[in-house]
Amino acid sequence: MLRLEGVNVHYGATRVLWDVAMEVGAGEIVAIMGPNGSGKSTVLKAAMGLKKPSSGVVSLDNEELQNKSATLRPKRGMSIVLERRRLFPRMSVEENVMLGAYTRKPSEARETFRWVLDLLPEIKPHLNATAGKLSGGQQQMVAIARGLMANPRVLLMDEPFLGLSPAMVKTVCSIMQMINERGVAILFNEQNAKLSFSMSHRGYLLESGRVVLSGSGEEMLDHPEVRRVYLGIRETAA
Repeated sequence: MLRLEGVNVHYGATRVLWDVAMEVGAGEIVAIMGPNGSGKSTVLKAAMGLKKPSSGVVSLDNEELQNKSATLRPKRGMSIVLERRRLFPRMSVEENVMLGAYTRKPSEARETFRWVLDLLPEIKPHLNATAGKLSGGQQQMVAIARGLMANPRVLLMDEPFLGLSPAMVKTVCSIMQMINERGVAILFNEQNAKLSFSMSHRGYLLESGRVVLSGSGEEMLDHPEVRRVYLGIRETAA
C-alpha cells in the first residue's frame, strides 16, 4: 500500500533522512520509534508530501507521489493527524472537523461525518464549542476526526500521545485500534517503545535519520537492543 524506498530528505544543507525504506500494508498498524531528532516526523511529512524528498520514491498502491503536491494525497486515500493537533482555535469543533473533507463532495462529507461521530461520540456534545476551549485530550479527538474526514485508507499520526495524560493515552490507543478494525491502516511515530510496539503489527526503529531495526511488534519488543536502550532492561547471563 504505502511504501518509501531510499528516501533522503534535507533541510537546507543538513541531511535528516538517509535512504529510509518503510512500508505499510493494508490493514496494518505500523510504528516508527526513535529518540528526539531521529527524523520520525520528517518521515511522515515526506510520505504526506509536506516535505519533498531530495531523492527516493514515495508510492501509494504503486503510484509514485514524491513529485506531486500534498493536496493529491487525500484524494488518493491518505490523511495526516498533525503533531500538537494544529486546530483552528477560534473556529468551532464542527468547522475544524469538516475542514478535513475539503477535497470531497458535500454529500460524501456528510456521510463520513456521521461515521466519524459514531466512532468518536465524545466530540458530539462539543460540536458548537470553540475548539481552543477544549482540553488537550478533546482537541486530539477533534484532530483525529478531522483526519478521518478524508475517508483515508492510510492514516498518518504524528506523535498522537504527546502532552496527553496516561488515561487519555489509553483512550487514544483504543481509538486507533477501532479505526484500524474498520479497515484503515495507520502509520504513527512515538518515543515510547513499549507503547509503540505493543499495539503495532510491525515497527521501525529510527536513529539519526536511518532505519536501524525493523520487525513485527513482538520482535521489536523482544530485541535485546530495544530492551537495553529503550526499555532499560539489561539481559543477564544464564
